[in-house]
Amino acid sequence: MNIVNGIKSKIIIWLFGTKKKHKNIDLKNVKTILLNPKDSIGDTLMSFCYARQLKKMYPNVKLGMVVTNRNMEFTKLCNENEKIIDTVVKRNDVLKNHKKWDVLLDFLSKENTKRMIWKKVLSPKITIIFGEGDKGHYYNKKNVKNYDFDCTPPIETHIIDYLINSEFSKYFKIEKQKPHIELLEKDIVKMEKFWKSDSEKLEEKTKAVKILLIPQGSDREMKPKEIADLLNSIEKEKRKNVKIIMGKTVGSEEYYKKLMTYVNKDLNIALSKKFNIKEYVLFMAAADLVIGVDGGGIHIASSLNKPLLSFYANDKYNLCRWSPKTTADSLQAISKTIGNHNQTYNFSLSEPIKWLNGKIEEILKN
Repeated sequence: MNIVNGIKSKIIIWLFGTKKKHKNIDLKNVKTILLNPKDSIGDTLMSFCYARQLKKMYPNVKLGMVVTNRNMEFTKLCNENEKIIDTVVKRNDVLKNHKKWDVLLDFLSKENTKRMIWKKVLSPKITIIFGEGDKGHYYNKKNVKNYDFDCTPPIETHIIDYLINSEFSKYFKIEKQKPHIELLEKDIVKMEKFWKSDSEKLEEKTKAVKILLIPQGSDREMKPKEIADLLNSIEKEKRKNVKIIMGKTVGSEEYYKKLMTYVNKDLNIALSKKFNIKEYVLFMAAADLVIGVDGGGIHIASSLNKPLLSFYANDKYNLCRWSPKTTADSLQAISKTIGNHNQTYNFSLSEPIKWLNGKIEEILKN
């Protein structure tokens, strides 16, 4: 960093990177809490787990959640039937929320100028941070003191457990959570039609196992050949009773074309229509099981308690924090290649093939 930028950064820290410490903090007496998560689907789902924990600690607390355009509709869906969040706060509406919150729970990662200004304008009484390590970053916890408590968890902590050993644990016994989304059965039933082609609608008596395939995430994807090898291993006598639909997302048409060059012609595989987030979640809720790569879709499947076959990179940090949390009969396959969280390839398929055929058989018998 050159001299000019160094001086500029010091001025920014002086103006926005400090906070007047709230005196006589007692976390038993809190009336309003604002959660500030990252805006991905997974982080949003985990924030609802925190909200449930907080409501048990503070039955009468007013809870708010910060959203962006990216996760606003998903947040509304998660809250639609449960109604655990009292106020959804657009990140850009920070001025309207100036000094309105007792506690800010900040789950964003490394600090930057924009985030420091945002928190300074918000000016909550108490700020608790849960961000990841900032070693080597210029704005770090040694020179930025815009918080009251640093509750950054150990690296092996699953993201769903961030509150368990936080400052709140000095005042309350905090129960573990599992992600879930409350949906109405009448809304799920409406999505059944998208699982059937016109000919299949005429054959209502035909039992079919509905498999949602999610081989792509926002940052990663499985190799089409590996997915094809898995699907081609579905036992022949079961194939006529299996319906596979691949979720449609950015770039999925090209991926689907590649996949179809590898799969057996007697497999019933289609590409879904383009859904909005609410339709997508309800469509998944109508599935019998989900196969997918590490990403938001996997966490939605976990929250719906779907039998789940998930594929993860061999990245210890990511596995600790983001492995699926579900009570359904599920299997997590981990790459044989040790690397970063986007290296989702080179899987041993023997266990996934055995699990998938067993699960199909089980569903067909029920």
